[in-house]
Amino acid sequence: MILQLYKPNPKNNGCAASFQVSQKPNQEPVFYLNCIAQHSWNAQNKTGSFSESRNDPSKMVAVKFNEFELGEFINSINSNIAYSTFHSNDSTKTQIRLTPYEKTRGTGDYAIKCTAYGLSIIRNGSDTFKIPIDPGEAVRLTAFIMNYFKLVDDYRAANNQYTKQSGGQQKQTAKPQPKEEPKPEFEEVEF
Repeated sequence: MILQLYKPNPKNNGCAASFQVSQKPNQEPVFYLNCIAQHSWNAQNKTGSFSESRNDPSKMVAVKFNEFELGEFINSINSNIAYSTFHSNDSTKTQIRLTPYEKTRGTGDYAIKCTAYGLSIIRNGSDTFKIPIDPGEAVRLTAFIMNYFKLVDDYRAANNQYTKQSGGQQKQTAKPQPKEEPKPEFEEVEF
C-alpha cells in the first residue's frame, strides 16, 4: 500500500513523499516514509523533477514509524498541535516534526483560511525534507494510517499473539488466558 504526495515548487526546495505499508510473509506490517528532494523546476511547464535526486544519498531519506508515533500524527492532525520525535542510530540522527499552520486558499472575496500541516525531516542536522500537507491530504493520511493499524491488529489476531513494543524492540509473549471476572453490579439511577 502506498500513498504518495508530490510537492514541487518554483524555489526548487520541494519534496516527494511516499507513505508505504510493507509486509513480508509471516511478519507484522511496517510503516515507512520515503522522501526524495526536488532536483529541478521547469518554469514553462510549472513542473518539478525528482528523478535526478535518486543518485544522491543526501537527497533521499527513509523513516520507519512505530504505531505509537503514527498515533501521535493522528492526534496532531485532529487536535492541531505540533508533534516532534527523534530517531537515532550509530550513524544517523533524524528529527521529525509535524506542525499545523494557517493557510489561505483563494484570493480576494473568495479567500478562506484553513489549517494545513508541515512535515519536516532533518537528518544529521543538514539534510532537510519538507512536505506541506493540505487539509484533504491530512484526512487521507489519517485514513491510510488507520488502515495500517487494522492490518497490524488483524495480523496479531490471526497469529494468536500479543506484541509489546519496548524501546524499538518487539517482544512476543503468549496470549493471556481469559479469566472469569465477576459480573459488574449496576445501580439503577433515575434521570
